[in-house]
Amino acid sequence: MISKIHDLLLWIHIPFGVVSLILFWLPISLRKGSALHRQYGRYYFYAMWVVLATSFLMSLCNLVMGRYPAAIYLGYLTILTAYPLWYSLEILQQKATWSLRYFLTRKIFLAILFLSGLGMILLGTLKFHFADMGVMMVFFGLVALPSGREILMSMDSAMKKEKRIRMHIRGTIISGIAAYTAFFAFGGSRILIDILHIHHRWMIIPWTVPTLLGLVYIAYMKRKYKITTST
Repeated sequence: MISKIHDLLLWIHIPFGVVSLILFWLPISLRKGSALHRQYGRYYFYAMWVVLATSFLMSLCNLVMGRYPAAIYLGYLTILTAYPLWYSLEILQQKATWSLRYFLTRKIFLAILFLSGLGMILLGTLKFHFADMGVMMVFFGLVALPSGREILMSMDSAMKKEKRIRMHIRGTIISGIAAYTAFFAFGGSRILIDILHIHHRWMIIPWTVPTLLGLVYIAYMKRKYKITTST
């Protein structure tokens, strides 16, 4: 029964995932603030939330079926993607002073992200001994550790650091990075290994390249739109 539910979720997850990977490039390429940017941005966010909902449920299914590594990694990628996707849109609704709801929700997200990242590092180190999936777990676990510092920030400090447009751009791009990373880690890995016959040891490259390219693109977008602390 659980296996059938998992398969049904997968059939929903795949088409929405493909659509999300394509839609991601439209809002970040179109003129910011334009009608098309807003329209395709909404489509991207709607599709991504379907992807995240199904990936979370599939993670639970894998957990019940005893597929613990897949459950842990899929669940972690869901968390890693959900936070930037959430704040990239929610930050635009905030005024000069953040609402308490936004600030507390942000704290909860950061706490979950930090603890799960720490757990990934420990699993990759102690359980998998940096081999195969262990390398991937440690790498993406390290990505979440800076959230520990952000948890301790006061609302005033966070508002001074996290400006609206800057966070909107960063969150959207990071959510896309996570989506492409998840693709290469699961469905894309089958294409690269089974069809293109790439050795599994080389899979660390497509798993990490989206993150590195995304960081470069975030820096480029900040310079292009001259995002300053007053934005």
